[in-house]
Amino acid sequence: MAARRPTSLPSERAVWAEAQAALLDQLRSGDAAHALNRLARAGAQLLRGGFCRIEALHEGQPVADGVFEAARPRQAAGEAATRPWQAALVHLGMPVGILQGRVPTGIDDAALAPHLQPLLEAAAALLASWLSRRDDLSSDPLSPVRAAMREGGIFVWEWDLATDSLGDIDEGGRMLGYAPNVIGHTQADWDKLIHPDDFDLVEDAYQAHARGETDSFHAVYRAKAADGSWRWVEERGRVVERDAQGRPTRMFGTQSDATTQHELAQARQDQLAAEAANAAKSQFLSRVSHELRTPLNAVLGFAQLLEVDRGEPLTPGQRRRVQLIRQAGDYLLAMIGDLLDLSLVESGRLPMQAEAVPLAPLARDCLDLLRSQAAAAGVVLAQGVVRAGLVVRADAMRLKQVLINLLTNGIKYNRPGGSVEFTARVDGERCVIDIRDSGIGLPEDQLDKLFQPFQRLGRESGAVEGSGIGLALSHALVQAMGGQLTAHPLPPAEGPGTIFRLDLPLAPR
Repeated sequence: MAARRPTSLPSERAVWAEAQAALLDQLRSGDAAHALNRLARAGAQLLRGGFCRIEALHEGQPVADGVFEAARPRQAAGEAATRPWQAALVHLGMPVGILQGRVPTGIDDAALAPHLQPLLEAAAALLASWLSRRDDLSSDPLSPVRAAMREGGIFVWEWDLATDSLGDIDEGGRMLGYAPNVIGHTQADWDKLIHPDDFDLVEDAYQAHARGETDSFHAVYRAKAADGSWRWVEERGRVVERDAQGRPTRMFGTQSDATTQHELAQARQDQLAAEAANAAKSQFLSRVSHELRTPLNAVLGFAQLLEVDRGEPLTPGQRRRVQLIRQAGDYLLAMIGDLLDLSLVESGRLPMQAEAVPLAPLARDCLDLLRSQAAAAGVVLAQGVVRAGLVVRADAMRLKQVLINLLTNGIKYNRPGGSVEFTARVDGERCVIDIRDSGIGLPEDQLDKLFQPFQRLGRESGAVEGSGIGLALSHALVQAMGGQLTAHPLPPAEGPGTIFRLDLPLAPR
């Protein structure tokens, strides 16, 4: 009596069709792994249990990377209960693997295997092909090409839209750090890795190509790597087969890790934005400085007229108030000048005249100019060792401006009985100038902020006036002259204080 045919399973014709499709897939692509993934996907549908796993065996032992499995969507309510089922896969009398799955309960095992025999034979043949080629790249003409592309950071994929089988998905998984057979073998599995914010962009690019609006599919998006980070992926592809209605049935494509390129592009974009913001700031400072100078010069001019007006002389009290106006105006005018210089030097438009500058006489001029200010503050100005005939290459006027600013800071932030000392020495082809003061010193953890504009390191409310521009301007001027300006605290044995160090090129002999 003939065995009863399991009516709850697909027809034998459907089983034959899927087995033949998988074998044809392998013949066409030369990729047994892709065909096995397709067959597993088909098996999950045919078994009606929602799961199919094809596992390779070598000498009776499982092969680590020889697992091909798929699962269809979760069973709907009311579907029959399932049970596990498996069958050995034998090719030419040799066991090559196992096919496992789930089937509806009540199925007759005696009829099940013969009913699925085409599926089992196709799986066995594909496993035998895969096992024979896995350790021999030369037997697969595409393997050397794919290996070379992989070394270049390009990973190949193939998508069968009829079964949603995504061949070579492990190539893309390798790019993201996943082990083989971890992320699944369908496009739906890959879609789970795409960043939610980028999914619509990828889908829109695919749909445009599927409709024939673009020659190829191209998308750059974020995908989740095995370590949980987001990597940028650049993906390209093309539909290579369509059905009678023009719908895509097969696609080929490549993927590459675009994280480095994206980060470089983002860094370049950030740099351009910073440069644009800096240019806008410099232009703003330049315009504001010019606009402020005109009315301020008028204020100072009228204050001077009041002081020298003999027709209507000022009372002593009025004269004192006019002097305060002039002092405040002079301070404001100097600050505006510093602002204008800073904007010009940052934009590269400040005129610089590099020349040979004898250092000793320039240092004496600066010290003599500030002696009265130092005496009023109770600070001793001293010129230490400066080698005779020492000549630096710099702009004499700008170098004097820098030295006066540094010496003035040493006086302002000092203490009665303190000192400021100027020394210079030769170090190879460079001249090193030290301006040492015995003042209140600088917090070492804030030295990196010292040369930023308008940064006074918490001394805004102190008794010493300042705008926080002078050191920023000095730093910029020294750099424009090919030098470097740094600040260092005095050694602990010497007490509190600061060393401002200028490194400038020596003038050619």
